[in-house]
Amino acid sequence: MTRLRGRAPRGERAYDSAPAGHWCATTMIGSIRLDGTSTCMTIDGATDTDVFQTYVQHFLVPTLKPGDLVILDNLPAHKNIGTLNLIVQAGALVRFLPAYSPI
Repeated sequence: MTRLRGRAPRGERAYDSAPAGHWCATTMIGSIRLDGTSTCMTIDGATDTDVFQTYVQHFLVPTLKPGDLVILDNLPAHKNIGTLNLIVQAGALVRFLPAYSPI
């Protein structure tokens, strides 16, 4: 984003530029318990089903206890049957947030 205001010599226009096309993103996937403990994983790029399944398998499942409740939003990567089975096999329950409605 370019600045909305700038300084230039009197009578001259102030110019600015914004680099484009660098689409570097870092994604953090995490969970948190009521007692404040959490487990996190960061990746370079966006989350897809394979990335989320790796997080669940290697980070989340080892911390789950029977009877835990895992609440997920409606990201398509969260709805993979294989990933959900990993959570259920650990003895946890899976619930999805309701679909977003602005009303």
